[in-house]
Amino acid sequence: MRGFVLAVMAALSLMASACDRDNENAEAPRVRTTTIVEPETRVDTVPQEEPAVARTQWRAVNDAARNITGNLRVSLLERRGGPLVFAFANGVTVTAQPYRVAPADSRSGVGGQSFAAIMGGDPRVDVYLFRVDRENVTASAAQGGLCGGQRTRNMAVSEFVDGSGRWVFKVAAFQGDAGPASGADPELCNAFAFTAQ
Repeated sequence: MRGFVLAVMAALSLMASACDRDNENAEAPRVRTTTIVEPETRVDTVPQEEPAVARTQWRAVNDAARNITGNLRVSLLERRGGPLVFAFANGVTVTAQPYRVAPADSRSGVGGQSFAAIMGGDPRVDVYLFRVDRENVTASAAQGGLCGGQRTRNMAVSEFVDGSGRWVFKVAAFQGDAGPASGADPELCNAFAFTAQ
């Protein structure tokens, strides 16, 4: 009888160990035991473009753009990297040559402010700096050119997607001999804001 009891106990222990093995496979995935304490420093990149490459038609959205320039059409005069033509609906046409690309959070030279601050733009994108070759102002431009009665000498331009998901186009116009980011104090005339049509 003692042999029978031992045989039953051995059989029960084998069945119990088989049940444990089946349960091991059905366990939930193990949770990581360490806590993550490093901050996430990766920042989403902002979609941006070189001006006049993908979009050409822009609607005026701030007061300066509505009152002085009207809507805008930007086009390449020859090839990429060459002069751009900024044709404003209120009768101002500017032909300008790009000469430098700068981060929007870099100093513009205007009162220690960044390009993003003076343009109302995003500090994470690039700004294209242009030297104005020609500015034609017709009689229909009631307030004169981008700098009123003064000649526009330089422009800073940025094209990117804003926080609401729209493509925007920002333009800052400068008069005088000192260009933006030159170390001298450039004379900011106006900042214009547009959105893609």
